[in-house]
Amino acid sequence: MNPTTPEAAIAAVLPAALELTTAYTAASDDPSLYWQTMRRVLGESMDGADPATAMAQLIFGLSALSGILLDDLAEHTGQDRAALLAEIHRAYLTG
Repeated sequence: MNPTTPEAAIAAVLPAALELTTAYTAASDDPSLYWQTMRRVLGESMDGADPATAMAQLIFGLSALSGILLDDLAEHTGQDRAALLAEIHRAYLTG
């Protein structure tokens, strides 16, 4: 991966993140779909020529997708991102 713009960098790392997220949403009735997809995506990353870079790209893709979704949620709810993250933290981490 040698993108020339930030947009190209995000476009290069989003496919695996979108694939994992799609499997997650489709796996409500059968969680094995998500785990199969996770194993395959991680396996492809680890079997490549540069596993450390591949894993970093996967993490970057997941982070970029999270940011995109957070921005979209903020836009649709009228809340700012910090407030949304605080709400998610309360709901899922501190109860």
